This record gives sequence, C-alpha cells and structure tokens, in this order.
Amino acid sequence: MASDYTVPSLRRAIQAIDMLACSVDGLSLAEMSKRLNTPKSTLFRIMVTLQDHSVVNQDRGRKVFSLGMKLVEWGHAALERVDLKQVAHHHLELLANETRESFYLGVLDNLEVILIDRADTPEMWRIVARLGSRSPVHATATGQVLISEASPEIVDRVIERTGLKKFTEKTITNPGLLRKRLEQVRKQGFSITDAEYKPDLCAVAVPVRDHRGAVVASLMTALPSGQANKRKGHVRDLITILKNKAEIISRELGSKT
Repeated sequence: MASDYTVPSLRRAIQAIDMLACSVDGLSLAEMSKRLNTPKSTLFRIMVTLQDHSVVNQDRGRKVFSLGMKLVEWGHAALERVDLKQVAHHHLELLANETRESFYLGVLDNLEVILIDRADTPEMWRIVARLGSRSPVHATATGQVLISEASPEIVDRVIERTGLKKFTEKTITNPGLLRKRLEQVRKQGFSITDAEYKPDLCAVAVPVRDHRGAVVASLMTALPSGQANKRKGHVRDLITILKNKAEIISRELGSKT
C-alpha cells in the first residue's frame, strides 16, 4: 500500500544518486538512462533539478555527472546529529537514574522542535511527545531555548510560519512578548514553560552547544504542572542539574564556552 504513494520522479532521482555514488569517474546521461530504463528527456530534467541544488555536478567537457557538495553538507549534518545522540544518551540515562525523572534531547528541524532521544525511569509520567514527533517552537521550553540566540530573521520566520498558534490560555501569542521571553531565556540560560503547550505540563530546558559555541540542542525534563507548582525548590534543583549536565555534554561536543 505504501508504494502507491511514492513519487516516480523522486524515486528515479534517488536511484540516479545511488548510481553515481558507485561510480568513480561519473556517468553520462545516456549510461544512466540505459541502466535506469528511463527516457533521456525525463532523466535530463531530473539531473538538471539536482544540479540546480548542488546535489550533482556536470562536467560539460566529459559530458558526465558526478555527486555534488550538497551531499557532503547533508552528510556532515547527519553525522553531527548522530554524534550528538551518541554523546548525550549516556548522560540522559545518568540523569534519569539519579533524579528519577525523565530527560529528553531536542533539536530544531525546519523551524519545529523534534525530540531525538530520551531516557525514562520506571516512574515515567507519559505526557511528553514520543520521539520523532514535532512540536511548536514558541510554546515549548525546548523550542524557546533552541531559538533564544537565533537571528531576528529566524525568529521572524518562526512567527510568520506558525502565526504563534494558541494551545492554552498561557501560550505566548504576541510577537513582542515572545521576543522578550527569548531575551530572558538567553540571559538566564534556561526556559520554563508551564502549561503553555499542554495544560498539565511544566517543562524546563537548557541549551547544549557544539564546538562553535552555537546552540545545537536542548536538554529538557518535564513534570506535571501541579507538582511543579508545589515543589518549586525541586524545579530550581532540576535547572541546576540540567545546566551542569548540559555543560558536560557541550564540552564533549567541543564547546569552549
């Protein structure tokens, strides 16, 4: 059933990229057309599109195609994310075992928050979204941390794209208030969102930095809002614990800050 939804031209593009990956000297349009059993006119349009996005290069003298630098860029981005999980997961488990709370690692992807790793305890309180699911930037502690040091243009894009959708009565829906919150997050080094995304969820998040000192991820924990309001000292302790562990993870990623 899933194959009914595939895009033939995209499938051919992926097959062409795979074919070029196995070629040392590149391949001509005619060679690829024959191997893929695809008309040259159809394949030409695909290759021109890929070339426009630097996915492939064309040597006009030799009349062959080869892989482009965009794939290197994508590969490095993927490797950085894998390295991030490899470095952070052990620390997530330590945090969960030491505090009996659950901890999450989130990143920014296409102006949305996506959770890429977690460590739970037997007492896990299941309210936080599952791994791979997406959540809004403006209404989550992780999202606010991830864009707290972003350029004004990036923040504007978030606002324009999402329209600062209201999820609860506490959701920030005013652009000016969001910018003030981000400034506060940047100064204090953490974000707390209490019932801003989900009415019964209080989340605390801190930044994780890479070798450039840039925020590449957010380390987050969450607990029921009622519990957070009754145990404010516990929340302050969690902030300190998160900051300390985020600094360790950041150093292991090469950060000097």
